[in-house]
Amino acid sequence: MTLALRPIAAADWPAVAAGFRDLTFEQTLAYSTAAAARIKARLERVGVAGPDGRWRAVVALRVKPVPGLGRGIAWAPSGPLILPRDGPDPDAEALTAIMVAFRREIADAQGHILRLRLAGTARHDPARFAAIAAAAGFSPAPRPAPYRSVALDLGLTPEALMAALNGKWRTDLRFALKSDLTLERGAGPAIEARFLAMFDRVQMAKGFAPDIPPGFHFSLNCPEYRVEMLIATKDGQDIAGIVVGICAASATYLFGATAEAGRPLRAGYALQWEAILTSRTAGCLWYDLGGVDAHANPDVARFKERMNGAPLLAEVFEARPHGLVPALIAGAEALRARLKQRG
Repeated sequence: MTLALRPIAAADWPAVAAGFRDLTFEQTLAYSTAAAARIKARLERVGVAGPDGRWRAVVALRVKPVPGLGRGIAWAPSGPLILPRDGPDPDAEALTAIMVAFRREIADAQGHILRLRLAGTARHDPARFAAIAAAAGFSPAPRPAPYRSVALDLGLTPEALMAALNGKWRTDLRFALKSDLTLERGAGPAIEARFLAMFDRVQMAKGFAPDIPPGFHFSLNCPEYRVEMLIATKDGQDIAGIVVGICAASATYLFGATAEAGRPLRAGYALQWEAILTSRTAGCLWYDLGGVDAHANPDVARFKERMNGAPLLAEVFEARPHGLVPALIAGAEALRARLKQRG
């Protein structure tokens, strides 16, 4: 089966992307546009359609050429979207053909290194997709790191979700629920400022800075992706807050901050539980805990893993054009990374 890529207009993208159930916030119109602008990349929305005109797969690519070379890296986070809402999932043969179509146009014809990472909450079998990627001319990419996370199945009842929690996590949650906390939920400048005040203090105390800050998400106001905050208060004082992004069938825990006064009360547990319940009520199917890195942040990793959700693994694969260009692109990328570390 031979498929060819076709461009997709920005105005058409929300409706086209919504036709796939593996859509996450990284592939929404607002987020992908802002993310590309943030790194001074060009955004290209393309897809492959079958003989019947129905889209088989679509992706919003961030294309960042190397200055003077005209070619660079085309990056597809949480893409391409390949699970249609109104049709069967692609089998191995169809998915291989889709991957080949992207490789031939982006890597072979345009000369970019094409990197992609499927959506974690799509829960593709890693070994199966690795074999398909290899058959389509892709290999594991040296960067960025694979996406590892844990997701809770919101199709379960609250009672089943509670029962599935690690015993220690459940004990801490019950303690928090008896701590007479007030939980507020909302969006907008006022509650954003309250969260950021806590987040900035925690940042300074722990000496970390996220690559993409909360304000980036707050600035995105669109129907297909909304950001909500939940804040816990005690005696009128803000003691903890979390930020959750909601897109289509998935909710993602993005940021959290717990003040010193909130730790003994286990306020973060109450907020996570409330976020799970409200995401379930909103119709989400999965609550993605937003990445697990046991090496960089073992305490947070333990907190998330003890919720006993489904493990997610989405590895990064790349296809390279022929010739010397890939070595030049990779060298420029490595130099940029070293300069960023020094800065």
